[in-house]
Amino acid sequence: MKGGIYLENILIVDDDPITLKILCAAIQTRGFAVITATTGHDALLLLQKNEVSALILDLNLPDINGLEILKQVRNHPIINSIAVIIVTENDDKLEAILGLEIGADDYITKPFHQRELIARLNSVLRRTQQMHTNMHSYLIFNDLHIDIKKRIVKKNNDVIDLTFKEFEILALLATNPGEVLPRDTILNAIGGLTYNPETRTIDMHISSLRKKLRDTDKKKNYIDTVSSVGYRFRK
Repeated sequence: MKGGIYLENILIVDDDPITLKILCAAIQTRGFAVITATTGHDALLLLQKNEVSALILDLNLPDINGLEILKQVRNHPIINSIAVIIVTENDDKLEAILGLEIGADDYITKPFHQRELIARLNSVLRRTQQMHTNMHSYLIFNDLHIDIKKRIVKKNNDVIDLTFKEFEILALLATNPGEVLPRDTILNAIGGLTYNPETRTIDMHISSLRKKLRDTDKKKNYIDTVSSVGYRFRK
């Protein structure tokens, strides 16, 4: 970071050389180190060879669809926690929504202003850094064990298969046990979204989480709903 001990690496993936040149200049002037790739294949190789803090990923690449790259990043045991901003074309909301559901932290639509991209980049980096700072590496709640670093959840020693977003929500709630977290706070922390009461994104994730965490007798529930506010993890 600018003024810090080291420079954070930002990987920009775009097959347009002009866009790459502009973005590199804009991001480097903010004190970041920049790595670039023009194909999905090269991007995946660079992610595994370099310590990257954030990925700015254009979804329209010549070899691999950007959403597929995002899936591979989120399913990878080592690089799955980096911040990701996806870049979409001309208000393609469906692609943006799919990207956020898969695990993107934020999205931006071409054409965009450089300052908007920098603001979004700084925002997702703050969120991911704050989340990692706040989280203990291993949490135990009776029969429920949560390994934050390895992203593994076990109940009665059985591994529970969670989606990327489900794990992010569970980790956020479990690191703040007993505290009521509003829906918009959860959305901003794990997805870079603004809460809209017309959508039920968080509610659907919570519903799925409850089913996966609940005992066979269906009496034990780790996540409480606080009406008209949000959710609370039981201590």
